[in-house]
Amino acid sequence: MFSANTNLRVLAYHTVPSSEKFDGQIQYLIKNYNVISIKDLYQHIFIGKSLPSRAVLITFDDGDISVLENGLSVLEKYDLPSVLFVITDLIDSSNTFWCRWVEKIYEKKGRSYKEAREKVNSLKNIPNKERMEYLNNLEKAESRQLKSAELQILQSKKMVIGNHTHTHPMINNCTKQEIEQELEATKSLFKKWDLEGYPFFAYPNGNWDAKSEKILKEKGVEMAFLFDHQINKNKINPLRISRIRVDADTELNEFKVKVSGLHSKIMSLR
Repeated sequence: MFSANTNLRVLAYHTVPSSEKFDGQIQYLIKNYNVISIKDLYQHIFIGKSLPSRAVLITFDDGDISVLENGLSVLEKYDLPSVLFVITDLIDSSNTFWCRWVEKIYEKKGRSYKEAREKVNSLKNIPNKERMEYLNNLEKAESRQLKSAELQILQSKKMVIGNHTHTHPMINNCTKQEIEQELEATKSLFKKWDLEGYPFFAYPNGNWDAKSEKILKEKGVEMAFLFDHQINKNKINPLRISRIRVDADTELNEFKVKVSGLHSKIMSLR
């Protein structure tokens, strides 16, 4: 079932460097949009429940610790729902999310941030087996990660914990077996940690293809989110829900443009 025309905006954050600018963005959303929960969206798509005009859903990718440290207090202050898509392999660990891991190693070697990002982007475009072989040969880099007990706290504060795979591979570069292993690992841990959001999935890096969509559906994923910087203007395919990238430390005027969808139109014309 695809939902009717909605003009739904789904915002995709990553980190929340400080609460101050994020608070300003949230105030703007409250004044100009109607913040909904992922359960509202689920009911809209599968049951036909109407969404409010100018509906917006707040999501975060990767499960960065700053969402807990700087983001939760703001959302709690205004009693707003949200979604945090976590990489389950990082939970209860001191490992670094692999993109930042590469950046840290390059920095330690005196290489530039530009060089590090070029390497990260190259790793996003090779078979997953090759990406893993490269990462397995890197020296360890530690970072503070969320604990499973903290996920329970976040879940109790109207933040649904969603599925962002086990190790954050580019799904379109994975074999069928690799995708199935990723999903089986996350499903097992979501059950262990008593989390409800396994069926809600965000594609790592937004990478999507028909093969992965079919496997997701077979493995019980009901809603999947892209990273295509678009408003959901037409009928919503539950496995291809558009999102707009925003940053919590962006100046308010730029944030307004991105949420409006104008930024996406400009980008599409380039």
